[in-house]
Amino acid sequence: MKVKFPTKELKAWLKGRKSWNHNEWLALLTDLRTKSYSALTDNQAGRDSIGKFLEANRSK
Repeated sequence: MKVKFPTKELKAWLKGRKSWNHNEWLALLTDLRTKSYSALTDNQAGRDSIGKFLEANRSK
């Protein structure tokens, strides 16, 4: 089953953020897990895809 990517949630999380620390990253993953995105948060490939999205879309 293909998991929908949490684009809306990640864009909302990024709003006003230029950077984040490790604890903020872990909190984001926990939040996404509670919103049924564990198929992405619970493996390295999924976390990498979330990280790539954040890096590509953060405020420069």
